[in-house]
Amino acid sequence: RRAMISAATGAVALVMAPLNREHGLGYLVAAVILAGVFQIVLGALGVAKLMRFVPRSVMVGFVNALAILIFMTQVPE
Repeated sequence: RRAMISAATGAVALVMAPLNREHGLGYLVAAVILAGVFQIVLGALGVAKLMRFVPRSVMVGFVNALAILIFMTQVPE
């Protein structure tokens, strides 16, 4: 489906949409580039190993809260 948002993409969309709306495309591009740099640095440092300390229940709760936030933003539509 066109423009379907799911999983982690939804979390990014919830942050990026207001940024783009309030500050414009320039800020959005800068934020995307900065996020990419952070991912490269954290990947090089091996920070992903710390994810094993995050319980599954926390991850499930995050995804469920994300689904509720996306749903609530669509209700006025």
